[in-house]
Amino acid sequence: MPKIMLAGGGTGGHLFPAIAIAEELKKRRADVEIVFVGTERGLEAKMLPEFGYRLESLEVRGLTRKLDWRNLFFLYHLVKSLNQAKRLLKEERPDVVIGTGGYASGPPLFVASTIGIPTLVQEQNSYPGLTTRSLAKRANKVFLAYEEAKKFFKRQNNLEVVGNPVRPNFKQIDRTEARKKLGLDPNHKVILVVGGSQGAVAVNQAILLDLDLLEGKNTLQLVWQTGQNDIERVKTLLSGRKLPVTLVPFIQEMGACYTASDLVISRAGALTLAEITLCGKPAILIPYPHAAADHQRHNAEVLVNAGAAEMILEKDLRITRPLSRALELLKDERKLSAMSEQSLKLARPEALDKIVSEILKYLGKDKN
Repeated sequence: MPKIMLAGGGTGGHLFPAIAIAEELKKRRADVEIVFVGTERGLEAKMLPEFGYRLESLEVRGLTRKLDWRNLFFLYHLVKSLNQAKRLLKEERPDVVIGTGGYASGPPLFVASTIGIPTLVQEQNSYPGLTTRSLAKRANKVFLAYEEAKKFFKRQNNLEVVGNPVRPNFKQIDRTEARKKLGLDPNHKVILVVGGSQGAVAVNQAILLDLDLLEGKNTLQLVWQTGQNDIERVKTLLSGRKLPVTLVPFIQEMGACYTASDLVISRAGALTLAEITLCGKPAILIPYPHAAADHQRHNAEVLVNAGAAEMILEKDLRITRPLSRALELLKDERKLSAMSEQSLKLARPEALDKIVSEILKYLGKDKN
């Protein structure tokens, strides 16, 4: 039985592409066995059992990107996780190892490359992560989401720009159907606010500052994903106010929400941007300022430079208000339409198919 090892996780941005790859592999090769490698602390420990996948955990930790005594523990855990990865690869004997980023992907990719097991890397961001940059020269193939990422690699002949695979439950439906499904008026404009899978307090606070602008807006609707940790605070602050706002802590059916919306206010995680462009949505992007190597800002700049989005840095949220700017954009149908058109041009719906087709080459003939 052919076996695939998928290594990565920690956050949804690294985990969901891996799950999407696994689900598509199972569709096209029902006989393939899939094992995930991650950590017990990452999102994968919670999510993978829900999808029915086996997780093998490593005791690896991330590197603090400044002089810090805690990096001594990083070195200890790195050596330990390399030994764990060596034992795991010897036991599992996968045909190929695919890394989707995050520090948990490093040890399996490195060890596999030293013992003759083919390795593939899927990099989500326009500024590649440390693990990808470190191991790309050893990989058989590196799948990039953005053309802009190529300049960060010395070796170029194993790079392919394919885009990002979106989460497996992402489905687009008709806009009217989507709005009815979400309990929204099909004839009224919709602004979608998304702070990422965990929400974003800074984004929520910026929206709260301008809620008065929604008073009396009978033809406007705001769908607002606050995150689980901030939902009660926001509910309390909105209590008693008659505003066209739908509050949710987390959105399961992102495809329906994007389809229903006219404009998106969002963080700039790679997976989020892949979904926004797939739906051709204009966006106001607020990059998370503490992301590794400021990669969310680099991601946002790709859309901004293409004319598909506008960007507001978190430090400027009190000066440039996202909700106020969204209301201005909704009045400019020509600009909104142009942004939507540019957004669609950036979409790469074929990303998942290309990645899985390459993986299957290492397993022999595609039986399905």
